Amino acid sequence: MSIKVVRNWLNLIFIIGAIVGMLVYYKYSRETGIYIILASMMVKFTESALRMIKKND
Repeated sequence: MSIKVVRNWLNLIFIIGAIVGMLVYYKYSRETGIYIILASMMVKFTESALRMIKKND
């Protein structure tokens, strides 16, 4: 599997996680929503790191 495919999957996970986190934040529990959004941000940081590694090669 190429790095581009992995990055695309990580971006998809980030987008879905951010949307779910916002829904949970506004409808149910703010604390749980924040944790979901933070987890999504960690996925995005991982994708960004892969992008930076790829540019340096």
